[in-house]
Amino acid sequence: MDTTIAIRPVRLKPRLPALLEGWGPALVFLAPALVMLCLFKLWLIAEAVYTSTGTFDPGGQRIGNAGLDNFGFALSDSRFQWGLWLSLFAAVAKVPVQLALGLAAALMLRANTGGNAVVRAMVISPMFFGLPVTTFIFAYMFDANVGAVNAILSGIGLPRVAWLSTEAPAQMLVLGLSIWRDVGVTMLVFLAGLSAIPPQIANAAKLDGAGPFALFFTITLPLLARSFQFAVVLATLASFQILVPVLMLTKGGPTGATDLASFQIYETAFSYFDLGTASAMSLALLFGLIVIIALELRWLAVKWTYE
Repeated sequence: MDTTIAIRPVRLKPRLPALLEGWGPALVFLAPALVMLCLFKLWLIAEAVYTSTGTFDPGGQRIGNAGLDNFGFALSDSRFQWGLWLSLFAAVAKVPVQLALGLAAALMLRANTGGNAVVRAMVISPMFFGLPVTTFIFAYMFDANVGAVNAILSGIGLPRVAWLSTEAPAQMLVLGLSIWRDVGVTMLVFLAGLSAIPPQIANAAKLDGAGPFALFFTITLPLLARSFQFAVVLATLASFQILVPVLMLTKGGPTGATDLASFQIYETAFSYFDLGTASAMSLALLFGLIVIIALELRWLAVKWTYE
């Protein structure tokens, strides 16, 4: 009598050293960045969590525990609620414009058309000048009395505009300055994405009779999906961190039109010296950003790869 017993092979879970096999060189190169991340990002977040649970004197010394009271005060404050909605509006208005301008600049540089030097100078220069210098230039250009923009408007017979003391122009100015500062980074992201597209794909489409528009919308744009995902996340992060233009140009005005959450956090910490509430506001903004970026990553998820 044949008694054969079938034994199913047991799959052993790989141990940690086996999982890390081959990652040694990568971890060595990543170590400095990981150390910097822990020191300047994760540690600061942990410090903000601790600070948000305390009360402080004007000198920054912790004098008591507040528990979650700082969060309750911040989230119930109508001004901070307005600042969060205003920051969301700034992101919705800024991100599409910044993506469009960055992609257009990248395509122009990639195509090596005329005027590349001008485009490169206009897009890259704010990254080298620094935001305070760029903001000072904007403040002079759009000054209601001696600004170059109003001088041009007067020269062609149009009325002067009070750019910094009228709600809509002030919002446009702050967003425009922020877009000008960040569009260079977006352009570099798209340039990297364009250089990663295999030229054989475009050449095959041209042989099939695809014109420039068909080539862009059916080949180039879909293959830039990963670049779009990365650019959207970067632009969203920058949109919620707009501070210097508001601080130097409008101080949150006129009538709260530029009273962004980032400016309120700065003002609460360094004008009112309420470090606990400012930390709670920062963490609330951080949590909102995490939710928004998670939704963006899910919406823009890329499920293809080059073969």
